Amino acid sequence: LAIKCYVCNSHSHDDCKALETKKGDYLEECGDDPQGHKYTLCRKIDMYLDMDFGPLHPAERRVHRACGFKESEEVVDEKDCYYKSGYNTRSWVCSCKDDGCNSATLPSTTALLLPLAALTAVLRGIY
Repeated sequence: LAIKCYVCNSHSHDDCKALETKKGDYLEECGDDPQGHKYTLCRKIDMYLDMDFGPLHPAERRVHRACGFKESEEVVDEKDCYYKSGYNTRSWVCSCKDDGCNSATLPSTTALLLPLAALTAVLRGIY
């Protein structure tokens, strides 16, 4: 049986951020990706775009939920998240292996650590 994950992006569907009103609309059975990989996990990415690049790309928080098949080397445990940053973006990437598990918001401890991780990234760039 294939895993079922929530699949949406808040850039095109604002209700994807919280999944409170249209939760059932986004739950999908994951098959194989176009290259033939079998999806084995669900993923949720909380992305923060720090700079405004006009109406199509404003500074905002986006949430992307999807099926996935490859865990990152940063992930130690199957319910683990890792922080990733780049030019103009900061992201928390979380993976899990149960049906519908990517519906949740960031775990509270992770949410508390997000500002600390962002500050660390900024300070690394300064010093």
